[in-house]
Amino acid sequence: MRGTHSERGVVLPMVLLVVVVLAILLAAGFAGLSSERRVHANDEAALDAFTLAETGLELFLAKRDSFGFAAAPPAPSESTRIALRGGYADVVLTQMRVDAAARRYGYVVRSHGVSTVKALTGTPQAERTVAQFAVWQATSVKVLAGWTSLSGLRKNGNAGTLTGDDGCGQADTVAGVAVPTVPGYSGQTGPVRGKPPILDLGTPQQAAAATGIDWDAVVNKGAVQPDITIPPGNWPDFSNPNYWPVIKLVGDWTLPGAGQGTLIVTGSLTINGSNMWNGIILAGGNLTSNGNNTVEGAVVSGLNVELGQSLPPASVGNGTKVFQYNSCNVTRAMAKMAQLVGYSNAWVDNWPTY
Repeated sequence: MRGTHSERGVVLPMVLLVVVVLAILLAAGFAGLSSERRVHANDEAALDAFTLAETGLELFLAKRDSFGFAAAPPAPSESTRIALRGGYADVVLTQMRVDAAARRYGYVVRSHGVSTVKALTGTPQAERTVAQFAVWQATSVKVLAGWTSLSGLRKNGNAGTLTGDDGCGQADTVAGVAVPTVPGYSGQTGPVRGKPPILDLGTPQQAAAATGIDWDAVVNKGAVQPDITIPPGNWPDFSNPNYWPVIKLVGDWTLPGAGQGTLIVTGSLTINGSNMWNGIILAGGNLTSNGNNTVEGAVVSGLNVELGQSLPPASVGNGTKVFQYNSCNVTRAMAKMAQLVGYSNAWVDNWPTY
């Protein structure tokens, strides 16, 4: 009997010990699992916050105007909150450097992403900040002449001026007229001035390449986003001297009135009377100029040659008119198409958060 009681006295503590050990192991297992879940959840949340921050940064750089910022160049400081799936990004643009003479403006764009996805109890919302140094860069256009025509050009009469002399005196003189060898330039040469007066661009293919304009991308692929497309839009009011829009005219058109900016015409364009245009004209078809009109900027016509179209006859200049290269007007017209461009190797993800 004593042996039995002695064994029972030993077994009970051992059972209790095993139970305690198992309980400890089980608790440790649950603690480890909970810790692992929290670490995994934190990693996921951190990645989500990083994605939100990077997405906000890229959206602002690519579509700044869609968030209500139209100043060109951007103001010294701009900020917005971009709502995204699973959270938001607070984007702040700050001007860092100004070179007004070269029209180059340096900025840093900071994007602070915050994940609003429900987190584990006791875990704060994930946040991440990234930044990109950027420059306000105007889109450039290669100006070969005051009037470049890929379909050739004919000047009727000896009156008027077709000149590559810079109307604002800021840039070197370019050719007065630029045309392919065939059909080339015909008519009076007295009105033509420039360096050289008439520039031979070679074959139609060489001439098209020389312009540096991807006409198919411009008219068919949205490479240039117009402010107004007609139709269905209407010709704008140009009473504001600082209004230099991008206007796209679909089909053949007669210029409705004087104006300024960038004019993209998918078909042929006729300018009558004393209408004036300051800026850039890009015409797919031929341009016919009648009367005493004036264009101060740069003209490229016959661009539908790039699309394989045949465009007889050549662009025509009738009567007394002035087609003059003006680098200031070209710059003003192109400023509408300027954009923030990130510097290479100038992105950081450890920007301080304030």
